[in-house]
Amino acid sequence: MSDVDNAERALSAYHDYKETQNSSTAREYHRHISRFIDYLSEHTDATIWDAHSGHAEGYYQWMLNDEGYAPSSVRVAHAAVSDFYTQLDRFAEEGRRGFPEASFEQDPTEYATPERLDGMYSSSKKDVEGGDKPLTKEEVAELVDNVPAPTVRNELITRLMYQTGVRRSELVRIKLSHIDREERRIAVYGKKTEDPRNVWYQPSLDSVLSLWIEGDRNAVFNAEGSDYLFPTRRQERMDEQTVTDVVTTAAENAGLQETVYETKRPSNAEEGHKTPEVRRVGSHTLRKSFGVHFINDGGDISFLADILGHDEIETTKENYLKYSTKDIQNSVRRHGPST
Repeated sequence: MSDVDNAERALSAYHDYKETQNSSTAREYHRHISRFIDYLSEHTDATIWDAHSGHAEGYYQWMLNDEGYAPSSVRVAHAAVSDFYTQLDRFAEEGRRGFPEASFEQDPTEYATPERLDGMYSSSKKDVEGGDKPLTKEEVAELVDNVPAPTVRNELITRLMYQTGVRRSELVRIKLSHIDREERRIAVYGKKTEDPRNVWYQPSLDSVLSLWIEGDRNAVFNAEGSDYLFPTRRQERMDEQTVTDVVTTAAENAGLQETVYETKRPSNAEEGHKTPEVRRVGSHTLRKSFGVHFINDGGDISFLADILGHDEIETTKENYLKYSTKDIQNSVRRHGPST
């Protein structure tokens, strides 16, 4: 079967799958994904199986500038294509749920976002002074105390992300078999990684982890047939967006959420267009908070780079030392010569 036929079959299977969740979303996402496939065919030499982030960004730029779509439509297109690749990752490799048995080289939406385009967002959280600042330990405690229902699950999600520094994409891929409860160690796998890295959690997490695994998790509809730590009523593992929703709702409930900046209004915005806000607290904020608190409590930055899964230690230094209160300056004052 050709790549084109496989793409059509994958799109059909995806639409059928989304229909079981929400028919209007299925129609809307089908339209955007079909347009992306047509764009690849007409403007590139790529297919959905070998497209990369440059193709995705080119598609967003084409929608925004060449076709005159509103930024809101480009964001929906990104969400649709991203979800399409998420389901391809879950079902296509083994040919389940009507998907063709096929694999793709990478998710082109993983490192391509509409916000990078001119006319979408004026800057990123990192560009704003203090925009990506971590939570204090007291604020993390407030966040945990204000998670939405189901409380046990969402407390575990929040505390596990904070204690280990895992990304949301890694959290939803944790399987029960990845957890060594005696060593309090978790083997963490990324979206396309075969070799895991290890992270560790604290004894304080034992009780809520036990409550979830041995109690509340068993009441979830798909739990019996799922290997994952966090199954849902509709699928064998949780979506990444659900993780973000848990954290942002908890932040709102705790009164911790704030606007970092308002994005600029695009020149071709439709009448009534609401300029989006970029908010301080998201799922990545817990990873940031873990890293900064690790360093502030005396942790070695090279160990932190390994724990966070950074390929380059410079990435760790750039993103975490600037918010550390026990960094280079304190080291010089403590250990530098005084004569």
